[in-house]
Amino acid sequence: MDATIESLAECGYAGTSTQEVCRRAGVSRGTMLHHFPNRNALLLAALDSILAERVARFVASRQGQSPLQPTALVQQLWAEWQGPVYVAWLELAVAARTDPQLREPMRALMTRFDNEVRSAFMALVDLRHVPPALAEVLPSLVFSIFNGLAVGASYERPGQSDPVIALVEQLGRILPALGGSS
Repeated sequence: MDATIESLAECGYAGTSTQEVCRRAGVSRGTMLHHFPNRNALLLAALDSILAERVARFVASRQGQSPLQPTALVQQLWAEWQGPVYVAWLELAVAARTDPQLREPMRALMTRFDNEVRSAFMALVDLRHVPPALAEVLPSLVFSIFNGLAVGASYERPGQSDPVIALVEQLGRILPALGGSS
């Protein structure tokens, strides 16, 4: 799975072949085909595995701790949007736009992942003082901002997103006031 993500991040969707993944993983093509019938199945399984592992790891790291305030979550989440896993996701998301054999499986994978992330967000973040209508869309808002910033990070100069991250943190500090409590 790691070899597939690394290849997607380094070689892109077009440059990630089953042969390249096998070479990186040190396995035969026959072994890979025994588990994954085709390239798209391999790519989607790798992304699904890595994303699910990241959510589980994040939730496990918070077990037994008090709920996070929205501001405390921003830097932790932003760190998750960095690196090869995000680049691999972006490669598959763009490819799914025009590849009908990838589109529906990618949509199903991302719907499941979005639901897992939303559940984790709602369980780990203290939203008691946030208006319910805002609390409902808050995960989507934060993730949309992070997705846009992470795409920009692929071509912008380092640190260019810092002012936006600071604004998201500031918004997190004022959310309780919107609910009428501090």
